[in-house]
Amino acid sequence: MNKQLLVLLIGRIITNFADSFYMVATVWYVKTVTNSPFLIGLTSAVVILPVTLQFIYGPIIDRYSKRKILYFAMIGQAIIVSVISMLYFTHLLWLPLLLLMMFLSFLFSEITFPTESSLIEVLCPREKLTKVNSIFEFCYQSLDTICNGISGILVLFIGVGFIYVSSSCLLFFVGLIFLVYLKVPKTKKESEVTTIGFLKQYKVDFIQGFQVVKEQNILLSIVFGVIGLNVMATMGIAMLPVISNTSAQYGFWLTAMSIGTLLGALLANKVEKVPLNLVMPISSLFAGVFWIFSTLLVNKIIFATILFGIAWIGIGIISIYVQTLIQVNLPEEYLGLGFAFISSILGSLSPIGYFIGGLIGGLTSGKVILFISGLGYLGFAVYFLLNPKLNGLKNQLNKRFEHSNE
Repeated sequence: MNKQLLVLLIGRIITNFADSFYMVATVWYVKTVTNSPFLIGLTSAVVILPVTLQFIYGPIIDRYSKRKILYFAMIGQAIIVSVISMLYFTHLLWLPLLLLMMFLSFLFSEITFPTESSLIEVLCPREKLTKVNSIFEFCYQSLDTICNGISGILVLFIGVGFIYVSSSCLLFFVGLIFLVYLKVPKTKKESEVTTIGFLKQYKVDFIQGFQVVKEQNILLSIVFGVIGLNVMATMGIAMLPVISNTSAQYGFWLTAMSIGTLLGALLANKVEKVPLNLVMPISSLFAGVFWIFSTLLVNKIIFATILFGIAWIGIGIISIYVQTLIQVNLPEEYLGLGFAFISSILGSLSPIGYFIGGLIGGLTSGKVILFISGLGYLGFAVYFLLNPKLNGLKNQLNKRFEHSNE
């Protein structure tokens, strides 16, 4: 891995650490103040909502300096989290205001993901994409595991306010790292001299990028299946704090998710030569079965979280595969916009999943919603096997879809 990829990776690790800290603190704060499954689900929905707006960032990512985009995104997020901490310590942290601030913070956060993903493709040879994606997932999931495991305990012992302060400091630090140390070559679009205004150029780039993405029929077929999967999954994730008796127990569930995703990222690199029409449905089926078993044993927290973590191995593989498929199949000059568009599509209904999870969870129980979520992965496996565009994909991960019959 070259130096610039290493700088990008370090920044992402620290950012995920900070995001995990203040996200867990916020969810637990809402539970402590309201003890309402509906409001807990609403909080998660508000945080995930900016994902659906990633498409507006696409033309900006492809046209302008990615280093500066990452810098301003980190600083903007850090400032907002700092404001949240000050409101908390002055006892002015009104719940609607907290939700608004979290929404704005994650608006800044969401531009970083398509920007970093497009940079990985630029800085990394195509034959090593799966390996590098797996390394990125492995490294920041490793720290996510540590962070999620201790965040509930930290909330208990040092308090929500200090979690917010530490998160803002970490985000400021990452912004400086990107500004000083991240050096990347300009893309073709960044080097182009445009004679029209920003809004007109934005419109032209937006339309061109949309057409490029629209032509990716096979990729979009996978994405639409994952959309339904995300809705079902987020319904269950929204219920994790509801079924947890303590903040530490909530941390155990999050730790299981992180460890499972971590192992899945490692395994993805080992199975990249297996045909797509085997890896994707088998991974989803695997995840669904273990998710459902974890729900049936939810009262036995140790066994339940272990099984839940095993389920996330399959989810981790799917996540790496979807990211790599986007990098492989989109033209380099439209990677930023393509990632932004597809990320928006992928996350388009996730806020609804959190909202529905909280709503139905309040009427039934968190355990019921968690069980229903596991069924979503079984549904995705069936969808992949029955879809004529997908069940014939015999190509390996690092080959374009037009080479699927090779």
